[in-house]
Amino acid sequence: MWTSLVFSIAVALSAVFYFRRIGVNFTISSLLLGLMLVLHGPLYLYYTRVWGPKTAFFEKILSSAPEGQVIPALDLALALCFGCICAGMALSDGVFGISRSQMRAAISNWNLQNVRVSRGFSERLAVIAAIGVLVLTFFIVIENSIPHVIDYFRSEAGEMEKIAMRREFGGSRFYLLNLFNSNLLPFLAFSCFIALRERSIWLRPVASAFIVIVLFEKAATLSKAPLAIFILQLMVVEYLRRSLQVRLGAAVGFVVICVLLFGAMTAVAIREVSGITETLDFLFYRVFMIVNESLLEYFAAIPNVIPHSWGSQFSWLVNLLQSESSPPTYLLVGAVHRGVMGSTTTAMFIADAWADFSWAGVLIFSLFAGFFVRWLDTELIIKRGKTAATISGLTLGHYGVFVMLSTALQTAMVTGGLILVVPLTIAMSCAFKWQPINRYLAAPTV
Repeated sequence: MWTSLVFSIAVALSAVFYFRRIGVNFTISSLLLGLMLVLHGPLYLYYTRVWGPKTAFFEKILSSAPEGQVIPALDLALALCFGCICAGMALSDGVFGISRSQMRAAISNWNLQNVRVSRGFSERLAVIAAIGVLVLTFFIVIENSIPHVIDYFRSEAGEMEKIAMRREFGGSRFYLLNLFNSNLLPFLAFSCFIALRERSIWLRPVASAFIVIVLFEKAATLSKAPLAIFILQLMVVEYLRRSLQVRLGAAVGFVVICVLLFGAMTAVAIREVSGITETLDFLFYRVFMIVNESLLEYFAAIPNVIPHSWGSQFSWLVNLLQSESSPPTYLLVGAVHRGVMGSTTTAMFIADAWADFSWAGVLIFSLFAGFFVRWLDTELIIKRGKTAATISGLTLGHYGVFVMLSTALQTAMVTGGLILVVPLTIAMSCAFKWQPINRYLAAPTV
């Protein structure tokens, strides 16, 4: 079908843009476009043309819509998404006057710089870490989290029983604590880790205790992903202390560690999966196939069964218009294909953009996503350079990208912490102004 050709051309042009303009590195924009190409490039075609049609659930998804309409629409939506993300990144560079050579020089010069840790940063971090240890310990005690974590990770229960345990005991009863566990607390933990590695904080036991408690808070979600991701984030922080460039040996090692770590988490959380082959098959499905399957679920259900919401899923807009809110889209889509209202389906940000605003949502949200992440790179890498705060900000930005590729853009901005990256970096470094060091780099006023 002709939409396959349009999609393939969009992916090919995006790959050219990625390698020529963005590059393979640890910038936030490189992570976004790189993961898009990996997860929703050729593997999307593999799922929709090869892997999916062999499964009964694939046919059940397509049965929700008129024959032959879903996959062509999704082909075009993804092609539009790729094009708009690239356009947004190019637009950001144009608006802020950043050339390709400037960004590449800043990335290369990152390797030559030492991590700048100001005295104010260390003093402020020591106070925050001490307060954080006390506050988080208080919540761990009053919510009786330790027995829940021990029971979950020692339990021989199956996947459904583990899901029930997660819904009953996972996370905190306090919304703000759950929110901060996703963005603010990891950012501070990354800062503590850098301060320890740079030997720039005098309360070393307190900083270490803060990292351990945040690690426990991730385990207290009673889910394998947050704990594994946080460990990987600390590894990325350590790597960013030296370089932003991705070397082949480091990339291979990182992939191997990811497989081992998520394989171990799978063995703990899902007892039905056993053996290396079965574990790898499960990981392949969960990492590469289900992300495209979820997109297909959204485009099959909307607008064929569920109408476009036109912003009614935005809680602030609902309150403004004084209308009653409907169940979240991820519940409605799950109910369409599984017949159970409690089942959820979450997909990358264009799924919710499509659900809310149809083609206009895909275009605008994708353009904004590309523009915003490229702006973050400009603020952190070019304007501020290699500091403890910018390394923490970059790592938090990476997490925001992961959230963006698994749920709505507005969730990535708030829960994923993308909107907090620059404010937190400024607050910790007091870099309200910057002075250029040379043509490519800038140093903060501390």
